[in-house]
Amino acid sequence: MNNVNGVSTTNDIKTLNPADMSQQDFIAAVYLERGEMLDSEVRRIIGEIDKSNQYIDTINKLIGKANVAEYGSTHYSSTTWQVKGKNVVLDNGYGLNFQPDGKGGNTFTLLDGDGNQLIYQNQTLIPVPAGATVDALEVGIPVMNDMTYILNDGTEITFKAGAPDKAFNSSDFSGGMADITSIIITRDNQGMKISDVNVAGSMTIGAPTIETPTDVGVTQPTTTTQTVSVPANTLPVYEHYDENENYDTIDVVHGERVSSKWEGVIQNKSPAEQAAILSKIKSDGGLSIYWELGDADNTNEIYHKTFDYEPYANETLSQFIGRAVNSSKTDFRNYVHAEEGDIEIEYIQTDIHFPAYSYQEVIPGTSKTTKQVSPSSINESRDFYDSENYGSIKAFTDDYLLKLKSDLTKRDLSDEQIKGLEKELQTNGYSINLRLEDTDGEDNSYGRNYSYKMVPGESVDEFFERVMDHSAAKLRSWINYHMDEGAINIESMSASSTIPGFSYDQYAPLPQAEENAARPKNRHSLDVNNHDGHILYEAGGMHQWEYDGRGTQAISKANPNDSSNQVSGFFGRKLAFSQSVNDEFSGTTPFMTQKEKELLSNILRITYPDASGSGKLTPEEWVTLKKSLINARDNLNGNSQIQTVQLQRAMQTYNQNFEAMSNAQQKIYSLLRDIISNVK
Repeated sequence: MNNVNGVSTTNDIKTLNPADMSQQDFIAAVYLERGEMLDSEVRRIIGEIDKSNQYIDTINKLIGKANVAEYGSTHYSSTTWQVKGKNVVLDNGYGLNFQPDGKGGNTFTLLDGDGNQLIYQNQTLIPVPAGATVDALEVGIPVMNDMTYILNDGTEITFKAGAPDKAFNSSDFSGGMADITSIIITRDNQGMKISDVNVAGSMTIGAPTIETPTDVGVTQPTTTTQTVSVPANTLPVYEHYDENENYDTIDVVHGERVSSKWEGVIQNKSPAEQAAILSKIKSDGGLSIYWELGDADNTNEIYHKTFDYEPYANETLSQFIGRAVNSSKTDFRNYVHAEEGDIEIEYIQTDIHFPAYSYQEVIPGTSKTTKQVSPSSINESRDFYDSENYGSIKAFTDDYLLKLKSDLTKRDLSDEQIKGLEKELQTNGYSINLRLEDTDGEDNSYGRNYSYKMVPGESVDEFFERVMDHSAAKLRSWINYHMDEGAINIESMSASSTIPGFSYDQYAPLPQAEENAARPKNRHSLDVNNHDGHILYEAGGMHQWEYDGRGTQAISKANPNDSSNQVSGFFGRKLAFSQSVNDEFSGTTPFMTQKEKELLSNILRITYPDASGSGKLTPEEWVTLKKSLINARDNLNGNSQIQTVQLQRAMQTYNQNFEAMSNAQQKIYSLLRDIISNVK
């Protein structure tokens, strides 16, 4: 059977003739054939989820580039890189470390924030994914002439090559390999040089330097900053699981929902806000994640546990939260399993507790006036005519959500008004009252009031969608689980809430800046005075690089000994880099790789402005694209959640099919034993 990520199997639908086999074999064959079809469906869904996750990963990297273009300075006023012994710490999670190679020279590793590596050894640069091993001949990039690697944030790392030990021989592709003798690192007006890399005892790591910017850019519209104080808040996820008996629901299903729900919200925050949150978590000694599970197996029991985690050194906020969530879901599963054994999961609740923090927010420097918007009441009721389906609760809250969104759409709120509403929802929150009339047995009237606060970084739509999803799940669990209602006849439901009134700041218009201005270019003298040579672009991490519009592993060149053939692999790369070139990388803004351009154009169908026509977007163009990227990621996350539910159902059906087959076989064998016993 093929691997799961391949999603392909050799399954074919077979026609079964009961006349050609015994009844026992026919029943078994039917169940097995159904199992084969269900297996194909499971693999198909897994493949779709895996593909969506790959797209989301690329989109997140593009959003990171957009943040660098939007918030990054056009020049440095002080050095930001650090030299620590034989290690160099760069911006945005990049780093470089050296160690002797045991042959009189040095080897080094260039790392990114996700742990991917570009390792230099034996005159070869080897891209290595995090946690993996590779074959240098399959992926290695030979060092033959000067080459410059361009990182996602625009940093240039130029590897200067010495003379080869032996000239390149195009007849058998031997020779031409050279040592890296020095490394030049520049970004804008910051630069540094590492000399004598090929001599272990003589290597010198120069200190980073700042040079006076030559292009400070056109004066931008007046802005100022204000301190934003964010109170302690909780990132919650609450889901109803209808007495699911599978422990995978805790870490695989619910854990993934926690990650997908809040990953985008965290990454959408500005670098300043992310840094402030991480700093406060460190000063508080860590962050807490609360888990709670309602178990309906035999007697109703509630399991709850709080786990505390501390950030590691050089870990970003997103990396820390991702690690903490992954650890907590495993820890909670193990905790519940140790306490319970068999389980029937009614609901799971997870709360990530964020501390209070403050950060500097950039606002227009023009005059402002404060205005008010009145509150709006939203009421809704609906007859369900004694519906026995608990799913009617979610159907009702979905309708109520549409009515609420319709009210907001009619208001046609400006960006400033939306910001005011967000602050009100973050500070004072929003409450909804739900009532359900039940005619099963004694008439019961169930009413609950739920209050929520918006998480900074959530959009208004995302907030109200979370409110309605959680409210429906909580009301269902409260009636069925906490009130032990069981069967139900829903006569009617009603809901009432008030979109709160709020104040907002309206600023006077800013002076017009130059439309779509290019980012100022402040080149350090180390960059100006050294040719870049062959230019390679980071294409998703230190383990993926593009050269001449294609991935380095896909490089092929015409065979100089036979023009009708193409040479690929390591020898193809030797041919590509065998001649010295004096190319120059002139950009400073993050760029878009060919792989990323193809994803946007061919798969996601996202149109975006690109005056250069080559993926070298201006800061303004990156900001425009960022909005579409966030929408695309939200859509993919929503689809992933639906696919996860489909996968869970398909797996349950798959397991039930083989359980039914086993039961049928047991009954047949039992019948045969009785017949044989009677014959005796």
